[in-house]
Amino acid sequence: MFLGALAVMADAQAELYKWTDAQGKVHYTDQPPTLKAQVLKNSDGGQADISSQATQSLDAKDQAFQKRRKEADDARAKADQEAERARVERENCTKARNNLSTLQNSPRVYSTDAAGQRTYMDDDARARQLTQTQKAVSDFCK
Repeated sequence: MFLGALAVMADAQAELYKWTDAQGKVHYTDQPPTLKAQVLKNSDGGQADISSQATQSLDAKDQAFQKRRKEADDARAKADQEAERARVERENCTKARNNLSTLQNSPRVYSTDAAGQRTYMDDDARARQLTQTQKAVSDFCK
């Protein structure tokens, strides 16, 4: 059995030739019949060339994939940043509108100091705060 396996392996390593006879019929054989035979499979280096080309092709495809993945990650990060910026703008707008509503609709407005005590605004402070809040609404609510 060992000799049979060895014979099969020797055949697998042989060169393969393609040739056409005088009648135009194409033949495939492992022995060249004439000098015009075309070598289809060479046992000494053809496989290495194919493997090298396949490796280069896979490397190029992998690089292209990595590039597309990085671009997708960058686009996703940019979209996330834009969404966060829009959320903060909406939040600031809502706060500014609530403050404006409070200043316009409440007769007595107060703020709380660091000690937790209420400090009521007089008319001048309220007018200044109202102007600042209207500016904030126009800035944040576009």
